[in-house]
Amino acid sequence: MEFEIVKVHTTTYFESNESDIQKVRLSDGSDELVEQVVRYIDNNFEYYFTSREGLKTKVETVHPAYSDPYIRTKANQITSDNLLSLPRF
Repeated sequence: MEFEIVKVHTTTYFESNESDIQKVRLSDGSDELVEQVVRYIDNNFEYYFTSREGLKTKVETVHPAYSDPYIRTKANQITSDNLLSLPRF
């Protein structure tokens, strides 16, 4: 299954790291905690968002050794297509 992320929620509006994302809003209007999204992606569900340019960008999980797992976009040639470029809620 694929899920489109359309908004993100961070502790404050001006967070600058994808690891600061706490929740996401999906295109169907539902909200999911990052912990849930990490679990789903790790179980082969696919999440993505659509950039301003109309490109579909895949989301992946990151599991740091000394902090909580988080989500980020998969690396590509475009630097402006990260999750923090999405609207906040």
